[in-house]
Amino acid sequence: MSFQVRVRFRKALLRRSEQFFFIVGFVLLGLCAVILAQAWFFQAYESWAFEQELRGAPLPSSVPNLPKVDFELTADRSIVGRMEIPRIGLKAMIREGVSHRTLALAVGHIPGTALPGQTGNVGIAGHRDTFFRSLREVHPGDAIILTTLGGSYEYRVESSEVVAPRDTRVLENSSRPELTLVTCYPFYYVGPAPERFIVHARRAAGD
Repeated sequence: MSFQVRVRFRKALLRRSEQFFFIVGFVLLGLCAVILAQAWFFQAYESWAFEQELRGAPLPSSVPNLPKVDFELTADRSIVGRMEIPRIGLKAMIREGVSHRTLALAVGHIPGTALPGQTGNVGIAGHRDTFFRSLREVHPGDAIILTTLGGSYEYRVESSEVVAPRDTRVLENSSRPELTLVTCYPFYYVGPAPERFIVHARRAAGD
């Protein structure tokens, strides 16, 4: 094979490679857009339906009823309530469970932890690149409001820390009403993050 033939072959191979990676990148961007759109529509609908339930307004017959939460035992994927941190603009519906499907659409109540309003440690997990992206901006004293069909409860941030993924002490039960938020860390890490970012909060006095 002559030198010119080899050069032409390499150029053709590079062009094909560029086309291939362009197509792959375009497909991946499309998948990301679909996932984000699905999460947005889920949040929009569930937030609307949740507001209807709070107001006691009946849902249209063509719309399935919002799953009721039994505050003794919640079913996986049922709606637990809504979480808000006003200062950082965080607002998300809370779904029961921490499966991949659940965390793709909402933040998840960690099974085995207390439910909002109960005495004990309420555990809520979320992805660092979606719903909990702004959690890096949280400060001590920030209000965290959990609203359920049983009531609205305000917690105040006390501290934050970074722990190893297997450090489950942060979710240990407590004799006082607490809230623990869990997400991956670092926030801008590419790939599976090596650590966890934890926010500790306590229910506001008199709430």
